[in-house]
Amino acid sequence: MRPENERQGEFETLDSCDERILSVINELHHRDDPMPEDLNERVQFVLELEAELDARVARVSRSNELVLTRGEAELAVGQGDPASVTFDCESVTVMVTPRPSALRELRLDGWIGPEGTYEVELRSTEGSKRASTDESGRFVLEGLPDGQMFQLVIRPDEALQRDGLPAVVVTPAVRL
Repeated sequence: MRPENERQGEFETLDSCDERILSVINELHHRDDPMPEDLNERVQFVLELEAELDARVARVSRSNELVLTRGEAELAVGQGDPASVTFDCESVTVMVTPRPSALRELRLDGWIGPEGTYEVELRSTEGSKRASTDESGRFVLEGLPDGQMFQLVIRPDEALQRDGLPAVVVTPAVRL
C-alpha cells in the first residue's frame, strides 16, 4: 500500500512562503559564512600552478601557529612575534619565518631539508620572487608585501633529485 502523499509537492512550483524561507536561509548564509572576497583570485592562483607543474604538495605540519578563519577560509601567520611555519611532504621539509623588514614589508627567512641547494620561488598575487639556497638549505626573500597570500615552489638541484627527491614541491597558499 502506497501512501497517498508520497509524491506530493515534488513538481509543484515555489510559492511565496517557499521564497521567504529560501531568502532567510540565503541571508543567514551570507551573514554567518560569507564567500571570501578574493575567492576567484585564490582559485586562479592555485589553478595556474597546477596547470604548469606536476608537483608534490607539502602540507602544513604545525597548524597551531596558524589561524584558520571560517568564512574567510585563509591561513594566516600569527600576529605579534614572528611565527615559523613548517611544511612537509614525503622527503622535503620547509620552514619559513616572516619578519618585518620595512614599513608594510616582510623578510622571509627559510630553511629546507635535507641539506643541499634548491631554487625557491615565492608566488603571490603580485608576481613571483626567486632565491637560491646555500648548501645548508637556507634562503632569504626580502621586500615582500605584508598581508599577501603566497605559495612556495621548491626545486631541488639535480643531485638531490638523483637521491630521490621530487623535482618540484609546492606548499599550500598562506597569508603573510
